[in-house]
Amino acid sequence: MARVRWLRRHAAGFLLPAAFVLLGFTSRETAQVTRIVDGDTITVTTTDGRQFAVRMAGIDAPESGQAFGEAAAQNLSKMVSGREVILDCEDKWSYERRICKVMLPKGEDADLEQVKAGLAWHYKQYESEQSPSDRKLYAQAEDAARKARIGLWSDSNPVQPQDFRHHTVTPLCFDDAEREHRILCSERYQGPVRGNQRSRIYHLPNCPNYNDISPRNRIEFPSAQAAQAAGYREAGNCP
Repeated sequence: MARVRWLRRHAAGFLLPAAFVLLGFTSRETAQVTRIVDGDTITVTTTDGRQFAVRMAGIDAPESGQAFGEAAAQNLSKMVSGREVILDCEDKWSYERRICKVMLPKGEDADLEQVKAGLAWHYKQYESEQSPSDRKLYAQAEDAARKARIGLWSDSNPVQPQDFRHHTVTPLCFDDAEREHRILCSERYQGPVRGNQRSRIYHLPNCPNYNDISPRNRIEFPSAQAAQAAGYREAGNCP
């Protein structure tokens, strides 16, 4: 009984704050950048001696070996190599890399600066994981770089890093005929999408594996939004 009374008395201390539940856990810590892997990945050492790789949140930079990949890495190196940075990290990992926004001591957002320089794409597939303010800033930065034709946008046919990785071809989708603002293609597409009931992944008709889902494991949705509402996530190699 004493244990039950103790648990009741202290239960409030175990309750997660609303921000933790609704937005996902984030943590902030200081670290030194020890290596530049590419235009959106660094290695850091924290003040308590931990070392890990960081995948910069909200952006997708050209890959090593891809056009503008070296320029993206060099620009990032100029900003953060050997410097102390502040990491705003999500409780998520990607290929053993922690996903973080990398901030300089005076408050500059290194992730955003890569987009402004035309050396990273705003990662539309994961923009829902950003704060509304960051989502807007990154989108505006990409639009401005594209209109100014700087960095990767100087190419008449820029290749998205995801296409370079998966050997796919993804069209650029915009919210209007003036091509003022790039959007995720699934925002425009309202036709049926196919979900894989086993993996809980959905595919648009122009996704490479759209026809590979077995009929008995297939479920169809009227739109990508409907699939997301049912707890499905978009296939990583979809446009």
